[in-house]
Amino acid sequence: MRSITLVAALAAATFLAPLGAAPAVAAEEEPVTWSVRPGDGSGEDGRSWVEWDADPGEARTDHMVVTNHGSTEVEFQLSAADGYFTDTGRFNMLPSDHESEDAGTWIELPDSVVVPPGGAEVVPFTVTVPDDATPGDHPAGVAASILSDGEGSIGVESRVGFRVMTRVEGELVAALDASASGSYDGELNPFLPGGIDVAYDIENSGNTLLRTQPTITVAGPFGIGSQTIQGAEITEIAPGETRRGSIRIPDAWPLFTYTVSVEAEPRAVSEQPPIGGAAAVRADAQIAAVPWPQLVVVLIAIALLVWGLAHRRRERERVAGLIAQAREEAFAQASAPHPAVAATRS
Repeated sequence: MRSITLVAALAAATFLAPLGAAPAVAAEEEPVTWSVRPGDGSGEDGRSWVEWDADPGEARTDHMVVTNHGSTEVEFQLSAADGYFTDTGRFNMLPSDHESEDAGTWIELPDSVVVPPGGAEVVPFTVTVPDDATPGDHPAGVAASILSDGEGSIGVESRVGFRVMTRVEGELVAALDASASGSYDGELNPFLPGGIDVAYDIENSGNTLLRTQPTITVAGPFGIGSQTIQGAEITEIAPGETRRGSIRIPDAWPLFTYTVSVEAEPRAVSEQPPIGGAAAVRADAQIAAVPWPQLVVVLIAIALLVWGLAHRRRERERVAGLIAQAREEAFAQASAPHPAVAATRS
């Protein structure tokens, strides 16, 4: 599995005080910097995190090495908590004011450790898997922290640590659930296409750590205007976690309705053991894409056409009337006696 530490080892001092002006006393204090790494009884052993397979009821003792990079002695508070992965794929552990309910409660370690300046202390901790633990991956983390003075009476806790991933033996289930929704955003200009905003949720409904990359497809009636776009890759999602994503699909003409499909295939983060054959999940949603501006243009065009046809008919009728009148006048003139002829007769 990919290594992700909670906080960069030497960046912890960044969290000790807010930016801007600081009290004179605080300015005289040297920032505390420290690192926490897995190790053995003698020191760091090159690992970035702890990962192990265990049977229910099994226990394991491991070590965390707390190194003080400053020039003063520091007492660090030690803690363990349930772990989770953020939306960006980074590993983190529950804050101290949140109660753990899973693997964070399996870890026993001392409350604190005092580390001399420039020195390191090896701290053992024990992970005991309950007899009724469910199969699959259970993320947790261990950390060393300090509490600094914040504004007023509020303290700021800074933690550095690493993850402890326990895989309880049993049947591994690689499964995802998905849901999708969307909306169409049209343009007032009837000669420009609009766009489709798609939102989706991907949930790890199995019991093992997974990765996936959603595929989003939109299509109008009979597949007209079909477009397919890859969503953001989900590098690690633990059992029970949900990732929410969104994507905008441009250049979509209003076709009255669109079908939105989100598909995600569960994939293993590590290759051991493989999880081949896990079924992909798909979620569909229907969204309306009524072409209001285009309908207005069509209605105006129809109105103009009807007016034009009526105007043309009226013109034909007017011309026909004029022609008929001219014929009647010509016939009347042709039927009347000529004045010279009338005088001769008399």
